[in-house]
Amino acid sequence: MPVITVRGLHKSYGDFHAVNGIDLTVEQGDVYGFLGPNGAGKSTTIRMMLSLVKPTSGTVALFDKPLTTHREEILRRVGAIVERPDFYNYLTAYRNLELLGRLSRADVSTASIMRVLGIVGLDTRAHDKVKTFSHGMKQRLGIAQALLHDPDLIVLDEPTTGLDPQGMKDIRELILSLSADHRKTVFLSSHILPEVELTATRMIVINRGKTIVEGSVQDLLNAGRLRVTIETDRPHDAVTALGTTPFAGRINGMTERALILMLDRNEIAGVVHHLDQHGLAIHGVVPVRSLEEYFLSLVREAS
Repeated sequence: MPVITVRGLHKSYGDFHAVNGIDLTVEQGDVYGFLGPNGAGKSTTIRMMLSLVKPTSGTVALFDKPLTTHREEILRRVGAIVERPDFYNYLTAYRNLELLGRLSRADVSTASIMRVLGIVGLDTRAHDKVKTFSHGMKQRLGIAQALLHDPDLIVLDEPTTGLDPQGMKDIRELILSLSADHRKTVFLSSHILPEVELTATRMIVINRGKTIVEGSVQDLLNAGRLRVTIETDRPHDAVTALGTTPFAGRINGMTERALILMLDRNEIAGVVHHLDQHGLAIHGVVPVRSLEEYFLSLVREAS
């Protein structure tokens, strides 16, 4: 059963189309990456999914039920952080969860609060004031708040923004644990592309309010061009040898002992053969594909 189904979602503000026909499907157990540059329409889409903003047109269904007719029922199964979590700095983590949980009618028993603090790795800091917490710890406390009512779906909007490398690692490990150990479905909006690559099972890329591509992370990484490092002692001669070929425009960089090109996987052998025919010794070929490079290439093509 799909956890999230979005079809033909539009949101317009006058003549400006913030979201322009997005389709996406999130299956149970997915860690679903929601990618796009600033202003792409990510936050507006999330707000429509959570019934915080009314769509101009299109449909949203959660747990296979329309949001328009089952709003209260299905949102009880959702935990979300849409903006930076805000807490009472002079209260403890425990007391913050107790007060905020009561506002949302969540279970605020000691067992429940300590359970979610344990999930996010803050159980030993339960009785410390939030003013002593780092930004990353406050982010984890926000996730604990979202978990208080034991939701099936967790929606995280840019949870690693502003974090140092250790904070990003902590959030990444928490997201993986929520999926693997606690069987939560996670909808992860982020512009930190390497983080999505390390956590997501499926993803969508949007730009200017439109879907560019959707699929499994591995399938998308295997598609399109790779950054290929061709190791040779004569990279300048390699550039000259490729100057009359269609690959001249694919040169992406050069070092003292390597030439870097953007190539389709089936083009690599042809380039190596061409350089060999021109008397160039090739010591190694290293194709690399990252989600960041793929994302940037998709955005460039869509623009």
